[in-house]
Amino acid sequence: MEVVHAEQMAWSEQEERHRTGSLAFKTLFKGTEGDPNNFRWVLSRNDGDYASPFHRHNFDQVRFCVKGSANIAPTRDLMEGDVGFFPEGTPYGPQKDSGGGRMTLVFQGGGASGLGYMSAAQLRQGLEALEKLGTFAGGRYRFQGQAETDSRDSYEAIWEHIHGRALKYPPMRYADPILLRAANFPWVPDAANPHVSRRLFGSFTERATRLEMIKLEPGATVALGEPNALILAFVVHGTGSGNAGNWSEHSAFRIEAGETAKLAADVSAELHVIVLPLVNRNALV
Repeated sequence: MEVVHAEQMAWSEQEERHRTGSLAFKTLFKGTEGDPNNFRWVLSRNDGDYASPFHRHNFDQVRFCVKGSANIAPTRDLMEGDVGFFPEGTPYGPQKDSGGGRMTLVFQGGGASGLGYMSAAQLRQGLEALEKLGTFAGGRYRFQGQAETDSRDSYEAIWEHIHGRALKYPPMRYADPILLRAANFPWVPDAANPHVSRRLFGSFTERATRLEMIKLEPGATVALGEPNALILAFVVHGTGSGNAGNWSEHSAFRIEAGETAKLAADVSAELHVIVLPLVNRNALV
């Protein structure tokens, strides 16, 4: 079990030059490269315009809008407090944000298909190599001398360079990304924990990835842990303590399968929680 405090971390700039815009990141936690359960969980800040083309992933993505609003497609926005689930294989976009002042918590990790997730180090390695061979523009990539009409999604180009083969996307389980208007979900009392309530947003794919919010009243306690799942929890607001130490607004917890985090709130607190049942550690497709 680990806890980090985003407010004490520095922002990292220019990590994703394959897209168009200004993003900065604080990497809260990451997994193990080459493992089908590999992931990256970051707090993302956008202080300017940002754009990405219509595209899809070979991994799952979860976004929680911490501050402001974030566009995901024409006329479709995540508002502050909303959650979005972007399943592997499901296309979305184009995304276009204007101005700054938005902050988003972003999980990206291997989905139920077992395809895994390319690490940040691999992404950087592929990007730097391809920058010498062609051009990234508008979220797409083309080799020197290649017609613009033959360009491809920039992430796809990097993935294929790193893996040395064509990227085959997993079957599309959902026709569209799932946008969850969090404020419209009622807080349901947790029968096992007095003065604790939950907003259960749902369980997704055959992996049963679970997304929820947990609210603790002052003095309330809760234990987070699953025998066969990784749990990631982010403090939206509030302060408290537990067996991982003190925590406060924008603290984040990583609770491995078989571990238990015991959290006690000093004041009213809310947590964004992702429960990730482990994918079998078979060979990647």
